[in-house]
Amino acid sequence: MTDTTSTSTSDASPHDDPRTVAARQRLDRLDGYLRNDPRNNAMLIDAFETALACGEWERAEFHLRHAQSLQADGLAWRLREGDFWLAQQRYDDAQSVLESLAGTPNPPPGFADVVLHNLAFIDMRRGQPGVCVDRLAPRLEGSAHAAADAAQPTPIAERALQQVWLRALHHDGQFDRAIGWTLENERQGRLDPQAAGVAGLIAIDAADFAAAQRWSGLSLSNGDASDQPVETFVTQASLALAARNAERARQLAEVALQRNPGDGRAWSTWGFAALLGGDLNAATDAFHRALAVMGQHIGTWHGLGWAQILQGKLPGARATFETALDLDRNFAESHGGLAVVLAMESEREKAQEHAELALRLDRANVSGRYAQALLSGEVKDAKDLQRLARRLLGGRTSPLGGDMGEMFPEPEAGSDGAPSSAAPNDGH
Repeated sequence: MTDTTSTSTSDASPHDDPRTVAARQRLDRLDGYLRNDPRNNAMLIDAFETALACGEWERAEFHLRHAQSLQADGLAWRLREGDFWLAQQRYDDAQSVLESLAGTPNPPPGFADVVLHNLAFIDMRRGQPGVCVDRLAPRLEGSAHAAADAAQPTPIAERALQQVWLRALHHDGQFDRAIGWTLENERQGRLDPQAAGVAGLIAIDAADFAAAQRWSGLSLSNGDASDQPVETFVTQASLALAARNAERARQLAEVALQRNPGDGRAWSTWGFAALLGGDLNAATDAFHRALAVMGQHIGTWHGLGWAQILQGKLPGARATFETALDLDRNFAESHGGLAVVLAMESEREKAQEHAELALRLDRANVSGRYAQALLSGEVKDAKDLQRLARRLLGGRTSPLGGDMGEMFPEPEAGSDGAPSSAAPNDGH
């Protein structure tokens, strides 16, 4: 069954990666054994899966076709043919095979769930989370799911379905539906711990930090680290940001990036940790890496914009906040960030317009008030910003939890000599 720990693409392993070399050596040994025992189905399975693991497509197809010609365990080998196409990202070919299996009468236990999971995986890879939700809803929300015996261990195929289901809801922006489903399955004792890790990141985006802590903690306390999804570590890193612990957040984001170097949320979280810690150049680089794979994530655009402001790169910051506004004209922080840039560029009328829009959308908006303070002359430097933020926002809850007045630490010299005051962060 295909892994769905992320919808982003990891860097391919180099040809001389030790794991690839070891897999290829094992494949050579298995091929030698099969020459003496060509009808050994268990060995054929091992050789096929090993060939997939090291990207030896021709050898994998040789074992696939040989096994199919033997007509041994034909249904399982037809399912492995879907895996063969999926491994090469040939999704049309994979979908054709899987759809031909979807209506199999009297399938073996778990077979239908594996087929459904892999079709859902294709939906996600194609960037169609809504299609994925519609595909999975009858199984995950319907009578088949409700009738399952909670006293029995959740089958591995259903556990994987829970994870891709929550990822689909997350990417489709259906936070309330995802959290409601997770709470109900938690109550019934049917929530897969690793699906809980996925739900933790949804809870972060829904500003439910207690649920995020509980669900990511459930994931961390069950199974090996290799079983835990990337979302678990991104959630824990976001919670560390909420506690203003930049170093802890950075460490956890790095764990996530070790699991999947192409995960956009992990890069974004790492960027916010660097921003909070005053490492502006590193933050800017991380935000660019994040946006390369999730260009619709408005919070990351905000992080990049503030990093650019603090570096004095006002034209770049202006373009960044304008991009955020293009994604959503009704986001207060986008108007507020742009208002700050315009005020710093002495475009007073436009700055006032966007500051007023920001505050109309959210009276607690930090950036809009900062822009107005810049225009009035009340704020001139980073220390003034800290004092204003503490006065206006003390006691309010920040987007990361905690007191919003604490989002502005005493300025220190950043890595490039710019003030390192942490800017408003609404991306997590």
